[in-house]
Amino acid sequence: MQQLTRRLGQSDLGITKVGIGTAPIGSANDWKIYWGPQDEDEALRAIETAIDLGVNWIDTAPFYGWGRAEQIVGKALRGKRDKVYIFTKCGTLRDEQGDWYESLKPESIRREVEASLRNLQTDYIDLYQFHDPDPHTPIEESWSALQTLIQEGKVRYGGLSNHPVALMERVLSLGPIASNQHQYNLLNRETERDVLPFSQAHNMTP
Repeated sequence: MQQLTRRLGQSDLGITKVGIGTAPIGSANDWKIYWGPQDEDEALRAIETAIDLGVNWIDTAPFYGWGRAEQIVGKALRGKRDKVYIFTKCGTLRDEQGDWYESLKPESIRREVEASLRNLQTDYIDLYQFHDPDPHTPIEESWSALQTLIQEGKVRYGGLSNHPVALMERVLSLGPIASNQHQYNLLNRETERDVLPFSQAHNMTP
């Protein structure tokens, strides 16, 4: 089925207006954001059905079930990698108590991308986003590390998630941002004040 597409920021990716989200399918009892029981076979069928209907991108993250969602995506995309753009993230890590913290140190980003490539059973990631701000690491260092991964061919484009305008401005001084993912719905419209106008002015896909 042919779906309408739009350009992702300043990239050359033409993405469908609807994508596949994977946070719930990573849910398990040991993950503090519990969405209830999840059936892996049903998750696989849902992804495969969406692809068959023409949806061409899937959003995931190692944070979703601490790798479980990525692993399910990897299984679902066996033999179909060329039909789908893979978007995943980095920066949110688990501590010994099962809670999470943010780290966008260059060495941590590299460890995470290698783990995601294994989970997703792929050689490259189409869009790699910083999941949340890291207050302890200058974002310039983190973005430079991401640019190195792009040069190595492990990542095609970089984006941000849940980052305020002040941090986006600092990143833009180093290069373009393909995407800027924020929570936005009828009950949460805070991004209309500054994030959405800033994204539109700088050709970022919000």
